[in-house]
Amino acid sequence: MGRRVFCDTSVLIRYFAEDDVPRALAAAELIDSDRELVVSTAVLIELIHALRTSHGMSNPLIGQMLVQFLSRTNVDLVDADKASIVAAIFWTQNASARRIPDAILSAAAARAGAEFIATFDERFRSPTVPVRML
Repeated sequence: MGRRVFCDTSVLIRYFAEDDVPRALAAAELIDSDRELVVSTAVLIELIHALRTSHGMSNPLIGQMLVQFLSRTNVDLVDADKASIVAAIFWTQNASARRIPDAILSAAAARAGAEFIATFDERFRSPTVPVRML
C-alpha cells in the first residue's frame, strides 16, 4: 500500500483551529510528515464552514490558510486542480472572501469541463465557468 492518506475534515479542523491540543499535535504530525495527503473539495468546503461558524475565523484568514495548505508539495486534491483552486481563492479576495466555496466549486466545474454552472443562488460567482440561473 502507498503512503497516501485521505484526510477527513476533522483532522484539518484540529490542525488549523488548534482547539484540542492532543488532536492538533496528532494532526500536525501527520500533515507535517512526508506522507502524501489527499483531500477533496467537499473536505475544503466543510473546513471553511467549520472554521467560520464554530471557530469564528475570518474569511480572509481562512483563504490564506487554504492557500498555504494547498501549496504544500505533499497535498493532493482529488477532484479539482490545486493551482486552479489557489487562483480561485485569490480571486475571492478581490470579489468577496465569503465566496470561497463558490470559487472551489467553480474550479471543480472547470476541471470537469462544464459548459456552465446551473444554480438558483443569485449571489453565486465564478471566476472561470459561466453561471446560469435556472
